[in-house]
Amino acid sequence: MRCCGAGGAVSRTRTTRARNMRLFPKIGQSICADDEEAMLTLIEDTSAGPHGLLVPPCDPTMYRLRGAGCAHASCHDNFHRALARKGIRLGRTPSSICLFQNIIVDEAGAVAIGVNTSKAGDRLTFRIDRDLVLVISACPNDVFKRPPLQPTDLEITIDTAEAG
Repeated sequence: MRCCGAGGAVSRTRTTRARNMRLFPKIGQSICADDEEAMLTLIEDTSAGPHGLLVPPCDPTMYRLRGAGCAHASCHDNFHRALARKGIRLGRTPSSICLFQNIIVDEAGAVAIGVNTSKAGDRLTFRIDRDLVLVISACPNDVFKRPPLQPTDLEITIDTAEAG
């Protein structure tokens, strides 16, 4: 998941981590933009977590370096294709907001993707804090044959009810 807001602002994971002093926001904390303003605020998380803000989106270069060729589908390309359908072109790709991804940082500081701990029915609820375009991509990564990659269906619900 990545966000684009008015004026070309995009979600920025390093700003989000620094502002919240956490690897992923807890209830009441926000996903922030590169202009330092909140884009989404986490209202509810029924999962065991964790979620990740450390892994970049897969892209053609990553696949090429791992022998899959440049034509492999990627989160990077999915993001830009989705924006293009809305007439939006960005010169950069924001970092991924990896929901339900078990990012592990060990004592030595090494980062790994662990086995997913979410289960059917787990959900996150965000409040949208500004006008934005939200792009959600099911990661097409089929190159890394390891147990943590367990893609499952994801249901997205957007409640447009006005507060008040």
